[in-house]
Amino acid sequence: MQKRVITAIIVVLLIAAGILTFVNRSGSEDRPGLVITAGGKETLVAWEDVEAAEFSGELVNGKGEVSQHAFTGQELGSILAQNGVELTADAEITAASEDNYAADLSGAEILEAGKVYVALTDNGEQIEGIEGGQGGQLIVFGDPNSKRAVRYLKTIEVK
Repeated sequence: MQKRVITAIIVVLLIAAGILTFVNRSGSEDRPGLVITAGGKETLVAWEDVEAAEFSGELVNGKGEVSQHAFTGQELGSILAQNGVELTADAEITAASEDNYAADLSGAEILEAGKVYVALTDNGEQIEGIEGGQGGQLIVFGDPNSKRAVRYLKTIEVK
């Protein structure tokens, strides 16, 4: 009888620990949106706060095939400016995804109108995060191989 009570207590404690772990994990690091780090400051931009406008252009895949896309989203430079980041042409920017894929950009590229965007939809379809829900994708027009089209976009670091 005493062993059953001890076993039941252990099972309840394990279940409670599992629930607490899940609740704590989903509360902080999995914040939906774009985390911008610049000048020692970190800012979260919720996806719904991105002022989405339509833009379109051609992307080139690894095989050299060109495809036309119609997106909604906002220029990265505008997002940075709206969040207090003053970008210079010689700034170094790293965009990283939820699965740790990263691409480097220059401030000059981001400051060039119509070149670098954060897309929320692609051809009318929502761009999803790695675990579903709204996500974002970095779009860099003019890349010969679109390797900097960072899907599951999560962070922008400005140095």
